Amino acid sequence: MALSREDRLKLAVIDPELAEFLRTTSFPQVPETADTQKVIAGLRMYMKSQHKPADPGTTGVTERDIYISARDGFQLRARVFESVEKTQPPAATTTEGKPPLVVYYHGGGWTIGSPEDTASSCRRIAKNLGVVCIAPSYRQGPEDPFPASINDAWDALQWLASTDAEAELSVSLTAGFVIGGSSAGGAMTAILTHLARDEGLASPITGSFLLAPMILPPETEVVLPDAHREAYLSRTQEECQHDPVLSPVLAKIFRDSAAGDPQSPLFVPYIWPTGHAGLPKAYLQICGMDTLRDEGLIYEQVLRESGTETKLDVYPGMPHIFWGSFPMLTQAKKAAVDLEDGIRWLLS
Repeated sequence: MALSREDRLKLAVIDPELAEFLRTTSFPQVPETADTQKVIAGLRMYMKSQHKPADPGTTGVTERDIYISARDGFQLRARVFESVEKTQPPAATTTEGKPPLVVYYHGGGWTIGSPEDTASSCRRIAKNLGVVCIAPSYRQGPEDPFPASINDAWDALQWLASTDAEAELSVSLTAGFVIGGSSAGGAMTAILTHLARDEGLASPITGSFLLAPMILPPETEVVLPDAHREAYLSRTQEECQHDPVLSPVLAKIFRDSAAGDPQSPLFVPYIWPTGHAGLPKAYLQICGMDTLRDEGLIYEQVLRESGTETKLDVYPGMPHIFWGSFPMLTQAKKAAVDLEDGIRWLLS
């Protein structure tokens, strides 16, 4: 998507439906003087309180936990979502009679979140596409700072690419092996596709989805060539500073807690030393009011110019991963359908 400077700036003009909702509803914000540990503990508690047990009779999906060993023996919990229906939709039809696998890494600034945060999306994906969807956990900062999270994600992915995983999950990786995530999970996805390519993952990844991914932490702006630096507006754009979901204060809390290395490609996939060619096709969702907007748009351009087939959906005037905070809004409902269509495209 080729956008002028003016077009990019217009993407941050708040969506009228969202503006009306925020006028009539109290949406809490983190004050600049907030205690970091209390903010993290409060967010973790709040997010856990939002997890609702699923009724397979209502959702059409069964759920279970499995455990995957990390390199140090730590047991990583992963949530598995499977359709109750025996007849699979066309997206999952295979000669082996087994469905593809979709891996979904949750977001949370490398600091908060859990597999249950992906439940709404994973249930829809499993039911409507007939795939098996799995959401792995990973250790987070500040208790387990960088590179613990990405090491855990890579360890889990290596097992998921194995024949043992195919048997355990009753899937066909040759039918489809798609990985993705939102926010920090999107960053992980970008990193993991590079690792899989360079390290020769046992089963090749066939597609990736990156939802409002973090590709360029602020410190890495200096590495941008002139053409990309001129397009990197959202970090400082005033409208984006008023993002009700990912405020500058909260973003700093996440960055400090994650303790990521801005010089490492294991934290900043944009600077991957062996380049970006030969990656699986990618679907991206970008939020117009998000401070991460332009790094997502830049990364889509980088992938496309490196020969990767891409598909892109942009949501004007919407904040960071808005579909989680404002699922009742029109654009959020559209984003949910778009994600299904995007993964269907990745599986095609």
